[in-house]
Amino acid sequence: MTAVQWKARVRRFATSLTAGVLLLPLLAAAAAAAGVDDRPAIERFVATGVISTRSLQQDLGRALWPPHELRAAVARAYGIRTVALDRYLDSPAGRTLLSQAVAWWSADLAPPVRLAALQAALLADSRDGSVSLLGLLQQLPVRFVLAEAQQAPQAGGAACGCPADCGSSALAHLAFLMACLQAGAMHPAGR
Repeated sequence: MTAVQWKARVRRFATSLTAGVLLLPLLAAAAAAAGVDDRPAIERFVATGVISTRSLQQDLGRALWPPHELRAAVARAYGIRTVALDRYLDSPAGRTLLSQAVAWWSADLAPPVRLAALQAALLADSRDGSVSLLGLLQQLPVRFVLAEAQQAPQAGGAACGCPADCGSSALAHLAFLMACLQAGAMHPAGR
């Protein structure tokens, strides 16, 4: 990537980030009004193994993984460099993967809002050299509500995806997303 291309990319990212920052107060107000966010229940589940909400219990029931394995998958960190991740997210394969991932949560938010929030959270989480689903959720600037089974998207179109044992669990699919991102960022030839 040339210096001119890099500057243009930084300018585009700054513009989208500025737009996102302007929207955050509106998003926060909507989240507060809705009063629904599954992140505290997921964080508690990872920390203690306690399943404290019906939506988390239902999502775990849709997974074909045992809860203790899914708990470990949500917490697992994948080594990844921010620059490599950013390049991958800007590739056709990365954009396809993210567009499929946003269908697994907060269906009431517009897809472009979820996509921008997901990309920003991934880049923020990767600053320490790794990404995890738990870290992603902690960085996410909008509310996170697990998708219901009927809202879950069909796999397809992305080079990397969750195997059949993910079932229709949003957490399983999103946990596997982290491995897909690492693989995509490490092997840029597939872009």
